[in-house]
Amino acid sequence: MIKNYPCDENSENTLLGICLLDSKCASEILVSLTGDDFYAGNSRNKIIFQAMKTLYDAGSAIDITTVTNQLMNTKELARIGGVDYLVNLAKLVTNFQNYEFYIQNVKDLTLLRNLLKEIDRIENDYQSKQIKDINGFVAECEAKLNKITERRRVSDFVSTRDAARIVGEKIQQSHGVEGSITGISTGFERLDGLINGMNKSELIILAARPSVGKSALALNIAYNAAAKTNKPVALFSLEMSTDMILKRLFASQSSISYDAIQKGILSTNQRLKLKEVENDLASVPLYIDDSSGSSIEDIVLKSRKLKESMGDLALIVVDYIGLINDPQNMFRDNEQAKIAFFSRRLKMLSGELSCPVLSLSQLNRQTDARENKRPQLSDLRSSGAIEQDADKVMFLYRPAYYKNQGISLDTSAKGKEQIQPTPQANQQQIPDDKRADLVEVIVAKNRSGRVGKTELFFMPAFGRFFTPEKENNFPSMPNMPGANYSDKFKDADNDD
Repeated sequence: MIKNYPCDENSENTLLGICLLDSKCASEILVSLTGDDFYAGNSRNKIIFQAMKTLYDAGSAIDITTVTNQLMNTKELARIGGVDYLVNLAKLVTNFQNYEFYIQNVKDLTLLRNLLKEIDRIENDYQSKQIKDINGFVAECEAKLNKITERRRVSDFVSTRDAARIVGEKIQQSHGVEGSITGISTGFERLDGLINGMNKSELIILAARPSVGKSALALNIAYNAAAKTNKPVALFSLEMSTDMILKRLFASQSSISYDAIQKGILSTNQRLKLKEVENDLASVPLYIDDSSGSSIEDIVLKSRKLKESMGDLALIVVDYIGLINDPQNMFRDNEQAKIAFFSRRLKMLSGELSCPVLSLSQLNRQTDARENKRPQLSDLRSSGAIEQDADKVMFLYRPAYYKNQGISLDTSAKGKEQIQPTPQANQQQIPDDKRADLVEVIVAKNRSGRVGKTELFFMPAFGRFFTPEKENNFPSMPNMPGANYSDKFKDADNDD
């Protein structure tokens, strides 16, 4: 059965008539639309549009005579109804003022038409094909529909004459407080001061070598964001189970080691303390999804549903981008293209839901091969697209990570790495549940602010980060396009 999909023949006819009569309007119409936007009239409007586009691309004039000649050359004049049909199109035009409205109307109907056609194809696939993986089929369908809806109407240019007055008024009415931030707090004051918090529509990348503490810091940030805003935080854990995440939170919030909680070796007082923490955790709007096989479309769909059911989200956390599943093998062995696609989708998701997305990422092994082992942007694994899409990129650097592996970092020679001491005097005599390692948080990219670095202490036994009472006076520089932040820190790194 042939379906009648939506179209507006009057708008199509009027636009073609305007093209025949006004070269200035014709230029905008022919650039704004494609042949597929013309659906009515048994394809003759599409044929006429394509003839006009051929003339336009060749730099030729567009009028009844030139279009007639072009259609004669392609043997399609009779198919569109002859010269009389072109003359009637021109007669339909009463003014040229509303052509922009007709353009948008035709484009909107094309979007709706394509969406309905895709829905029909999906239904046909469901009826005619054997579906073994329902989740995979749904994810594939959603991806196809998303590809169509991404072409939704976009806004036109905004004149600074209008925009400057609007923004200027907002600036005059704002009354900021020293030290305040515009985004969601990470829970760490100095880090917030450097990045201005986590703002709406931002994609933030947190990257480090394995076992440095990026998952622990992301969990700290997710909990802090949920507790401080009382808004939902979505945590997609592609590596750890919900049970493991909750035990980490119990450890972090109670100062009882994860190992003791895992083994159940607890005193009466510790059990009472954990009961108090249980009540605190139960009151925080943190939502965990530990589906290890989650695809990028699963993440998008579940985030949308959480917003629909719970209201605006404070934050979305993905741990981590390299583990996102590709159920349809869209990229097969092309890891770089896969990560680039996932990165772009996460950036689009942050804009769609108007909330920050914090995604974790691995670093290449080349980080460890360098004498200076502090991470840099080129170390991001698999794809430069992560750097391109991200609004902020943060790295973690923990000298103790290398010391624990028996890698000696020379503290005497100039230009070598230096191990900073923990808050305690002699780390060798400190039990694991009392040890705190210094961690540098390096902000390597900040689209809307400064780059630089700050420091935190990390207690591995509890998976908890906290801010030192006194921070080293690390430099903070303006974000300079094209500059490599590692060069900016060269002098600081090489100090004796």
